[in-house]
Amino acid sequence: MRGFRFPPVRLAVTAIVACGLSMAQGAQAQPAPPLKIGVLTDQSGAAADFSGRGTVLAARMAIEDFGGQVLGRPIQLLDADHLSKPDLGVAMARRWYDEGVEAIFDVGLTSIAIGVQQLARDKDKLVVFLSTGSTDMTGKYCSPNGIHWTYDTYSQANGAFLAYGGSPKDSWYFLTVDYGYGINLERDITTRVVATGGKVLGTTKHSFEATDFASDLLKAQTSRASVVGLTTTTMHSVNMMKQVEEFGLRQGGQRVAAPALTFHDIKALGLPIAHDLMIVEAFYWDMNDETRAFAKRFFEKFGRMPNMNQASAYGAVTHYLKAVQAVGGAETSKVLAKMKETPVNDFMTKNAAIRADGRLLRDMYLFRVKKPAESKGEWDLLELVKTLPGKDIFKAPDTEACSLVR
Repeated sequence: MRGFRFPPVRLAVTAIVACGLSMAQGAQAQPAPPLKIGVLTDQSGAAADFSGRGTVLAARMAIEDFGGQVLGRPIQLLDADHLSKPDLGVAMARRWYDEGVEAIFDVGLTSIAIGVQQLARDKDKLVVFLSTGSTDMTGKYCSPNGIHWTYDTYSQANGAFLAYGGSPKDSWYFLTVDYGYGINLERDITTRVVATGGKVLGTTKHSFEATDFASDLLKAQTSRASVVGLTTTTMHSVNMMKQVEEFGLRQGGQRVAAPALTFHDIKALGLPIAHDLMIVEAFYWDMNDETRAFAKRFFEKFGRMPNMNQASAYGAVTHYLKAVQAVGGAETSKVLAKMKETPVNDFMTKNAAIRADGRLLRDMYLFRVKKPAESKGEWDLLELVKTLPGKDIFKAPDTEACSLVR
């Protein structure tokens, strides 16, 4: 019929329906929000080689191998350089958590790690420590929101004791950095030495900023201790070892234990200086086909073989993403529960379990640094001496300090 029009009410209903369909289509077109995770580490300071950009790369490799998304959400990786400055590191972590980052990996420096541990608890987020060493992270600073993934001072101290101590005739002299890491390391070795009837003949402490250790080494040399323990950070240990050679401590019959030294330090020192040192690691690139395959991929992207902290970033991020997928979301309590109930298995970690206090009980490995004549290539640096089971190499739960294990 010519000139017929919809009644006004029908027009309104039609408009509302059309508008509703348009809004629904628009809502469906909205992309899922990203799952944000972060790698917070020293990328340009003294500890950059200990973790740094290599750890960021390994985390990115894990995300790529996972498919770049989880539960339909793209995975967004943030990274930041805290320059080993506590105020800067804690401020970065706070901003990330406030901006929706669900989990932070690595951290490093103990003074930063303590702050981030508390932040994660306060904001109900997750933190996974890779290159942080202090056992206090699962002791007096333990938290249901923190996981200590790679190593700690007790595993290093225990390894150094097994390599160099064990006899009542042993005597030790320590060169210790006056900082939480070194104090813990000296304490943990001393406990084992005293328990077996050995003696500690003395200790000298140096500042975190120190670079000249001549006077400390002279005291260690004149003490005639059978073992000189370098209970200091990885970067200090490198400088000390150069001066150890200048003073001729090892040539004079003293053994030198440098528990903080890791694979990348040995490469920096070179085999002529580092040969026959004993070190404890969670990973070495040339252990088996799986480790060699990962290391080859890493090397192609980074130009260096990975150390244990860098390699462990891959497994930590992968384990976290699997937990998010398994529980159907990123709710911290559920993800943490799933991570703790699920054995950790990857190219460097086999059937490891996360304890209630956050300690990952992984196997560690005692290595001897090869002599120059024994090495078959630039990165052929270590010889496996012994596997150290996780249940033995790590400290028992601290029931007095950590309420999570009472």
